[in-house]
Amino acid sequence: MVGKTAIKDNSLKDTKFFSDNKNYNLKNKLLKEKKIDKLFLEKLRFVTLEDIITLKLLVSAESLSGKLYNFPFLKYSQEICKEAVVRFALSMANNRREASLILGMKKADFINYIKQYGIMEEFNYDRRTKKDK
Repeated sequence: MVGKTAIKDNSLKDTKFFSDNKNYNLKNKLLKEKKIDKLFLEKLRFVTLEDIITLKLLVSAESLSGKLYNFPFLKYSQEICKEAVVRFALSMANNRREASLILGMKKADFINYIKQYGIMEEFNYDRRTKKDK
């Protein structure tokens, strides 16, 4: 583009429409519920995702005295990771359209995925708590 000015795409920044997840942020939700604190988040920066998953599995196994036989971890690990990525996109975006763009999905497919995995219930929870205040 010689001689022409490149146009920046600010479509995600200038959103006029907001949906139910406008104020949704999983980190803030867990902080409010006191399931995590700022010190935990600071330490989390230095741990890899693989280490976090391994630690979660180890802690779960310890609570069951190591008896996790015949649980199909590999079968469900893909779905668990997909759900985590969807929650990340919803936490970062102002609306579901933006979240679907972050993931490279059609909005309709994204909304169906959210409904299928019950993630919409968390948005309803957040709305109820804000109305109650």
